[in-house]
Amino acid sequence: MKDCENISESMGRWLDGELSPAESESIRAHVAQCAACREAQRKLEKLQLALEGALMAESKSIEFEPFWRAVQLRIAEKRTWYEDALDWSRGLFTASRAAWAIPALIALLLAVASLESYFPGWRGGAGRNAFAAVDSIDAHGRNVALLREYDSKTTVIWLYEDQEGENETAEEPPPPGPAF
Repeated sequence: MKDCENISESMGRWLDGELSPAESESIRAHVAQCAACREAQRKLEKLQLALEGALMAESKSIEFEPFWRAVQLRIAEKRTWYEDALDWSRGLFTASRAAWAIPALIALLLAVASLESYFPGWRGGAGRNAFAAVDSIDAHGRNVALLREYDSKTTVIWLYEDQEGENETAEEPPPPGPAF
């Protein structure tokens, strides 16, 4: 029975002539002795003849030369760049990839937003006013104000111990000259 299973697996290749002469001879000898394998061979040959007949009937109605010219034209046809891009992009926008795109975009935006804390001045300091940063911190009534000047690599920290006692809108004018 084990031998019949091996023979049935190789039967199609044997009928197509794809096996070595030694394998073909062993299968032929087994089929000559085994009635079940002879029946399997007969069914497979019948199926093979039916398929061959159907293919021949279909292929005879098709003229080869015009068919081959059409195939060659399609092979040689130059496609535009946007057709190639469209074909390439069809595989990108599948549901599973779109599901990953949203979290990836959020992670990218968070990474860009946090670059300033890891790489101070990475934007070149364009449009940045250090005093405006101090004013905004101080205006919220906190007890600490921090000024970072990236060009000179200086950090100034102001501590207000008694913020209630200090009045920034004092009547006396500020002293002339630099505040530092």
